[in-house]
Amino acid sequence: MKKSLLPVLASAVLLSAIVPAAAANEPSGEVYARSRFAPMEIPRLAPRPAWWQVRPLEIIAACRKASARKEIIARTPLGYPVYALFYGECPEAERRANWSAASASDDISAYLGAKPRKQTVLWVSGFHGAEAEGVAGSMNFISLLETGKDLRGKADPPLVELIRQYNCLIIPCVNMDGRSISPDHLNGATYEEFRKASQGTWRDGSLIGWRGSKAHFPLPLDRVEYPGGYPNSEGFNPMHDASPGNLCTAEARGVLRLIERYGVDFVLNAHSFELEPLALPPAMIADEPRDAARRVYLAVNEGLMALRTKPFKRNFDASPANLRHNFNTLVPLVSGGGALTLESPVSQGYTFDQLLEVHFITLRAMLVEGLKKPFITEGRP
Repeated sequence: MKKSLLPVLASAVLLSAIVPAAAANEPSGEVYARSRFAPMEIPRLAPRPAWWQVRPLEIIAACRKASARKEIIARTPLGYPVYALFYGECPEAERRANWSAASASDDISAYLGAKPRKQTVLWVSGFHGAEAEGVAGSMNFISLLETGKDLRGKADPPLVELIRQYNCLIIPCVNMDGRSISPDHLNGATYEEFRKASQGTWRDGSLIGWRGSKAHFPLPLDRVEYPGGYPNSEGFNPMHDASPGNLCTAEARGVLRLIERYGVDFVLNAHSFELEPLALPPAMIADEPRDAARRVYLAVNEGLMALRTKPFKRNFDASPANLRHNFNTLVPLVSGGGALTLESPVSQGYTFDQLLEVHFITLRAMLVEGLKKPFITEGRP
């Protein structure tokens, strides 16, 4: 049996425990169930800034307040709504066929449509509930589009002008269940605290771990002390709910359906990890979206060098032979578009402002790249 981590964490963490079912009330009166596991807290960490809005009720309130068109694309097992916000015209594609059929025909406009259109991009955050950085980024981006200023009160007219040249969909948090039991941030957390918050601990206190968590789908909740914010409240990791014949979560189904309905050209999937900011090599199973994702990958990582202390590795193999299958690999199957994962640091000495800038730098690089050359070129009218 592995040595327990409880002595390591006890002084810093309000340890999670299974608690009786209870309810959380949203200001409108809507009631959401509470997880069987108590939220993890790390009291010694610095308080979050006021503009770091990442709690489920804050996310719901911001989405309901937004002037943008909005849609609840799923409900989590605990009953939380998963909101999508729409900026731009964002028309549903008028198509005669799905992408699979159209891409095998002689007329891909059967999916893309016969008329020129703005490209559609999706920024999605919070597939893993413990990874709050992308959620904070999306909430500040929503504020920027709604008011002209982010939640810090800072304007960014060039970024707003860039997004006006697209149809933009934003999902601020997919895994609201995981977010509901996760700390507001992990800036300054130890490796053990970060791993516990992310993937949880077994009953003996040992870390489940990043790789270890992927050996279970769903995570056996009766065997864990704390599940981390990776899975939803039923133990499913939405990022790996990627078996087309057996999608298990309403969250993954809702995001995929959104991507197909609006013919999304490119998806930016915001995550966090313990290293310096980095866009991961694209894992695409079709040549064209892989090439588009590769272009964005290079542009994003060049932009992030302003915040990194070490250069990123430019040589990578994104071929199907090295494919690690996850949600991103389904994107080209449903819309023909590309997808890229951004990994923001959770600590590494970065300030909260720098953690937010990671996301704005990434968005800017992605949007500029899409104007240089469309994300989907094959069959585009």
